[in-house]
Amino acid sequence: MQKQTQPAEPVRKANGSIWDNRFFLGIVSVLAAVLVWMVVSTFLDPQGSFVIKDVSVNYGYQSTIYTSKGLDIVDQQAVDNVQVQADGNGTLIGKLSSSDIMVYPVYNGVQGAGKTTLRLEARITNTDYTNVGIKLTVLSPQTVDVVFDTVGEKTLPVTTDTSGITIADGFTLNRIATTPTEVTLTGPTSELDKISEVVAPVSHEGSLSDSVSATASLELRDENGDIVTPEYTTLDSNTADINLTVYQVRELPLSIVFINAPSGFDTSYLKYSLSIPTLNVAGPAKTVGALTELSVAAFDLGREFAFDRDYQKNIELPAGVVSLDGVSAVTIRFDTTDMISRTFTVTNIRTVNVPSTIDLEVLTAQIHQVTLYGPKSEMEELSADSILAQVDCQNLAVSVGQQTVAASIQVPSSSHIFAVGNYTVQCQASSQ
Repeated sequence: MQKQTQPAEPVRKANGSIWDNRFFLGIVSVLAAVLVWMVVSTFLDPQGSFVIKDVSVNYGYQSTIYTSKGLDIVDQQAVDNVQVQADGNGTLIGKLSSSDIMVYPVYNGVQGAGKTTLRLEARITNTDYTNVGIKLTVLSPQTVDVVFDTVGEKTLPVTTDTSGITIADGFTLNRIATTPTEVTLTGPTSELDKISEVVAPVSHEGSLSDSVSATASLELRDENGDIVTPEYTTLDSNTADINLTVYQVRELPLSIVFINAPSGFDTSYLKYSLSIPTLNVAGPAKTVGALTELSVAAFDLGREFAFDRDYQKNIELPAGVVSLDGVSAVTIRFDTTDMISRTFTVTNIRTVNVPSTIDLEVLTAQIHQVTLYGPKSEMEELSADSILAQVDCQNLAVSVGQQTVAASIQVPSSSHIFAVGNYTVQCQASSQ
């Protein structure tokens, strides 16, 4: 029997390579795959997504879409926290901020007045990021509510409501001044049509006896005087400054001031009546409180007086004082029951206050047709010798040569007789 021979064992190599290790090769393969993915995603296909927050809504973009239809926005949501997703090159979109993006409502579906829910869209506004394939999507909120209406303007005067003011006894509210005097309202025509007046209600504690100033909030009222509270209408001023002028009231007697009366004439002799003996006036307390009477425009006794005649004269009021009776003139009638008139020729002519450098000679010997008025008892006993024609040179511009000067008629013996008319004499002046 033949002996069986054993097979020989393989010979092992000493110090084998690490690449012959299957576990190591697996790890290297994974790392290589990650590296390749990073290179591709960064340099060959760097697409990604990025969310930009706190973007505001721009309601003015593409506004011509609704304004061309005669509409305007009267109410809108104040949205400033819109979130927008940017898809595109990961390197670029990571640099985007809210200032690079505009979010706006899409107005294409707006047809008329009313509340409308509009879709929000976004676009790049920074030119550094345009035409680089970035896509924007509004995430939240995706819509906004906007109210449209036909918008107009209306200008109304500011009136005051003083029902909350009490005026003290003896005083009156003379004048009310407002600033501004008018306001302009802007809003939906449907609201403007309901507003008829703008009112500034004024109130004050206690009774007013002096002028005051106040600031009042303006109210909108309809044709019935009821307060209107519009939802969308605005005013160019919501308040008004009010000045209330308060005057003291007094009833004062009227009096006449006589001018061109003879020297020493007693005006109390003249008896007259006024169509309005007293007048109710108002003015600043310091002015009105100091008055005792009111003067009628001056009556020129030597020019205007005549029998059987009435005279219309204006009432002269001090500055700042006004008539409450709506009267500005008064009728004067003289009582001439005990008076008569006579005509004389005056020969007694003299000069006074002649300048020391001038010699003045009266050339006129007589003044004819001098008309005098006075009490019957005195006038019947009056003679021409008692009448004096006086030329007062104090206020005359006397020059060398012949000239005509005025002469005043005097009756020195009587304080009740006066002349009416214009009288002159011829004089010759020469230098000394």
